[in-house]
Amino acid sequence: MPRGKSPKSRANLKKPDDFTSKELRERALKGAKASAEARRRLKSFRELDADFTTDDERKEMLDALKLKAKRGNIKAFEIYRDTVGLKPKENVEISGELANPFAGLTDAELKKLAGMDG
Repeated sequence: MPRGKSPKSRANLKKPDDFTSKELRERALKGAKASAEARRRLKSFRELDADFTTDDERKEMLDALKLKAKRGNIKAFEIYRDTVGLKPKENVEISGELANPFAGLTDAELKKLAGMDG
């Protein structure tokens, strides 16, 4: 997204319609490769952590997070909570009734409304 409100900066942007299907496929492939590389790097970081971080060091890090959380650092609290497995599930409840405004209409009336009355 351009930073300024200048029409010139916006005119320089390419829209998906500006690309051929071949170019779009190439861009998607490039993005997929980058995503796979990022996953590999993350996996290698986890492996390095497992290889070079002892259980005692991990406990010290968790204790440090806990101390920061006790002192009021909200982000430290969230990380600590999630790390020890207490992250709350995010549930969304929808309540109420759905009313069908067409419930009382006959088939002929519905077809007429839909423009299918011939």
